[in-house]
Amino acid sequence: MTEMMRAIVWDGDLWPKGLELKEFPIPELRPGWVLVRNRAAGICGSDLHYLGGQTRHLIPDRNLPAVLGHENAGVVVKVGAGVGGLEPGDRVAVEPLHGCLETGRLPPCAACLAGHYELCEHHLTHVGIPLVEMLPGGYGEYSIVHASKAHKMPEGVSFEDAALLDVLAVGVHALGIGKPIPGMSAAVLGSGVIGVDLIQCLRAWGISEIIATARYHFQAEAAKKAGASAVVELGEGIDPVEEVLRLTDGRGVDQVYEGVGGKTDVVDEAIRMCRRGGLVIMTGIFDGRRPIDLLTMLFSGVSILSSNSYSITGMKSDYEIALDLLASGQATHDFVVTHRFAPEQFNEAIETAFDKKGNQCLRAMFVRTE
Repeated sequence: MTEMMRAIVWDGDLWPKGLELKEFPIPELRPGWVLVRNRAAGICGSDLHYLGGQTRHLIPDRNLPAVLGHENAGVVVKVGAGVGGLEPGDRVAVEPLHGCLETGRLPPCAACLAGHYELCEHHLTHVGIPLVEMLPGGYGEYSIVHASKAHKMPEGVSFEDAALLDVLAVGVHALGIGKPIPGMSAAVLGSGVIGVDLIQCLRAWGISEIIATARYHFQAEAAKKAGASAVVELGEGIDPVEEVLRLTDGRGVDQVYEGVGGKTDVVDEAIRMCRRGGLVIMTGIFDGRRPIDLLTMLFSGVSILSSNSYSITGMKSDYEIALDLLASGQATHDFVVTHRFAPEQFNEAIETAFDKKGNQCLRAMFVRTE
């Protein structure tokens, strides 16, 4: 008989329809995997894009109904055959990305063999994002995760802190690509959760001159808490390029970390606020083609590198590096989680996350008690 759990289940319809709190099958435990009882789960912007219809077309109907939520942490309740180093009761952060080596695809693709599973040629399997298969995420009471993707949480790191490692690891990966060194200056475009964690990563890497841009005042305040030395609040008549150049005496910054994406032209802005020979690192997900002034880029010698999600930097996973930042106090999500909800409050939670400006919401989160 199939065991059941309580979960916020999505049937594929568009918000405000589509979600219901109800019974859902607990996923069957696989050899090498563990079953986790979720304690905290963030409501990511990509979840809202699926629910709101912008990216609904990416979800195959065969994977519905689904349980979303790829930012989660919890407690191991059961381990599968062959699992070592984990046991029931362990507090773990769930890394949602699963490539060929974790899912058993044979032969594994070249990207996964090289440690770049974020570029898996066979498409990544995500916990909580039903693109390839439906692995229930943090919106449900339980998730299964490959043992190598269940990271033990040190004492002092909360479930809420650890649930947002998915975001912090994006920043770690971006810095692994940009390779900033102390004494450099940087701009971070966007002060949502991605931008705030990029700022915290830059501070941990020894970068003290960090100019952030923020769409809303509450995001500007979060950027300051994260360690930005200056914040440009965007509004009518405010040109972020002119402001960054003014703050750097016309020189521009050494590096720009973009964390906005969408239908914006921030990459073009990033090029123009770089110093000659500077570097732009792109982390945002854009809606198709965007204009770039290639002539300015060429004559100023600015380069663009893309940073997709996270994987491994050096000999260590970006997730583990991010967890070290939390454990050492070099990064925190205490001020990033602004709204907390029980699963039963899912309607209010999703509405709050959709209206970031009105609710001054950085990250809304589902929290479960013991």
